[in-house]
Amino acid sequence: MDRTSASGERILEVASRLFYAEGIGAIGVDRVVKESGVSKPTLYAQFGSKANLVAAVLDRRRGDRERVIGDYLNSLDATVLSRVLALFDWFAVGHAKPAFRGCPFTNAAVELPDPEHPARLVISAHKAWIRRTFAQLAAADGLPGPQWWGSTLALLVDGANARVVTTGDTGAIHDAKSAAAALIDAVRPPPPRQECS
Repeated sequence: MDRTSASGERILEVASRLFYAEGIGAIGVDRVVKESGVSKPTLYAQFGSKANLVAAVLDRRRGDRERVIGDYLNSLDATVLSRVLALFDWFAVGHAKPAFRGCPFTNAAVELPDPEHPARLVISAHKAWIRRTFAQLAAADGLPGPQWWGSTLALLVDGANARVVTTGDTGAIHDAKSAAAALIDAVRPPPPRQECS
């Protein structure tokens, strides 16, 4: 399947926008075809099925997001006190956008309970990448047990994303960052006391 053709790119762009804004189950291939201006045979020739289209949409998002996060982390100044907390700042920018309605990967997983669905592999791979990235940042910050930190910090982000979906609270990511900062402060030794002379 050649997904880099002009028609394939249009299909991916339209499907990505519609699936995120309205939900995967609510959007059929007829709507994607209509809004992308391609024929249904073209869509099936490119992707084979709606399930494969959903997987392709999420895989495109995964690649884009991981690249953007990587670029952001690489751009951080060496004087940044905590690379872990800096990543929470990156998430906060996304949460503040008017159209934000939660993590597209988590939202998709809720709609796709079949563990064999091709998109579930993409979702699992991205979530594992987030955990690994947090673990690497925790190690760079000198925190003990980086794997635990990776899992725990990713859990805080997932919780903030769930809060957006359940209550519309896009500020929850700031609570998640505060919780992460408190955990980090709890394991870091206090600064040495200055002796009075």
